[in-house]
This record gives sequence, C-alpha cells and structure tokens, in this order.
Amino acid sequence: MFRKLFALVFLALVFTGCKQDKEEEKSAGNLAPLSFQKESLVRKAGKNCDTADYDCSVIALDVVRARGASEVSESINRRLDEHTIGLVSTQKNPNISSLEELAEKFLSDYREAARNFSEEPPWEAYVDQKVYLHTDSLISIGIVTEIFSGGAHGYKTLTFLNMDPTTGKLLSKNDIFEEDFTSFVEQRFRQEQEIPEAENINSTGFWFENETFSLPENIGFSEEKVILIYNSYEIAPYAAGDIMMEIPLKEVVPFMKIE
Repeated sequence: MFRKLFALVFLALVFTGCKQDKEEEKSAGNLAPLSFQKESLVRKAGKNCDTADYDCSVIALDVVRARGASEVSESINRRLDEHTIGLVSTQKNPNISSLEELAEKFLSDYREAARNFSEEPPWEAYVDQKVYLHTDSLISIGIVTEIFSGGAHGYKTLTFLNMDPTTGKLLSKNDIFEEDFTSFVEQRFRQEQEIPEAENINSTGFWFENETFSLPENIGFSEEKVILIYNSYEIAPYAAGDIMMEIPLKEVVPFMKIE
C-alpha cells in the first residue's frame, strides 16, 4: 500500500513539474524581445531554368519573419503571409494558407495558361519585405511586389503594414492619425502637384473619388520620415506611375495619436 501511495505522489510531482516547465517555457517565449529576420522561398517552372537562357517562370519571396514574443510573432507573421498571398494570388479569394502553397499555385496557374496559350511568356513574381521602423509603439513593414502574369505589362507596388508591437494587431490610418492629418497632407499634395488651392483636386487629371482628396491606402514610417504612396491606377493612369510623398516625421508628429 505504501509503495502504491508513493508511486502516485511521485507521478503527481512529475506531472506538476512538467506542467510548470511548459508554462515557464511559454512565458519565456512571450517575454523574449521581438526581433525580425529575413527568409527566402524560390520556386521555378519551365524550360532552361538552370541555364544561361533562363526561360522559365519564377516566384521569389524574400519575407520578414518575426521572432520572440511568440503570440505577437505569430500574429505578425500570419498578417504578413495573408497580405502577400492577397498581392500575388491570381484569384480574389484564394484557398491558400501558406507561402509554399502560394508558390505552387502561382506556378500551377502558369502551367495551365501555357497549355491553353502556346505563346504564353514565363510568369514572374517577386516580393521583398523590409522592416522600415520598429519602436515600442509601432512596427512599419514595407512590401515591394513585382508581378508579370501575362498581359501587356506587369505591375509593381509598394504597400505597408503598420502594427502594434505589443499585440501584433494591424493599425489603421484612424488608429494612427488625427482627423486633421488629411487636410495637412492635401495642402502639401497640392503644392507638390501644382494644383491651385481654389481648383478641384481632380482639375489636373487625378482620379480622386467624388472629387475629394483622400489619403493613400499605403502609409509607412521610417525613423526620419512618413512615406505616403499612391500606386499605379490608384489616383492616376498607369503612365503616371507611382506618386510618392515623403514628409519629415517631425512635421507629422503633431497629427499622430501614438508616440
């Protein structure tokens, strides 16, 4: 009887110790400082991929991976993956859950297009993610995407994701800026684009909806400046290219809700 009781007590102590170790490991992972590193994924399909002719389709993803603070890192990495999948996928609502699946689907779609159109040129997709700013209150990551998947020309975009480093939550423009920031940027935009203050914002050929100035979808941050970019087709024809504004951060700080 004593031996059985001793065995039960021993097993209980071992189980409790293991549980505590796992909780401590999880806690340590969450408390570890948040950091970032780059990872690359490259896939190719077609003829002569490994020769000087290089006549093949390729998808190359140079992505940022958050490390430490496990729950926050998981949230950041998931949001980055979802954003990249949305940028590269040839479908509006793809059933893709990872970058590996994205690469395989991109090349699979190319193979199908090549079977249907004998002169289909190789497809290419390049993604390069970069941490522009990492502070205690804001993480700003820029994503350059270049894609050619048939048609007259490819396209290139610069997009930004701004996140809370304590939660991994995406921050919207309303989370970051005061309401009067829009008026401040419009005044600067008119000056840079030589649009008279008394004229309609679209008077020189822009496409602002309802003829009302609006901030771009993509706004990023570096240590010294705020980057606002209207990508091709957003407010002007493709021939106009990207329209970028860079404003010193010190001029924007009075319009920000976060430090």
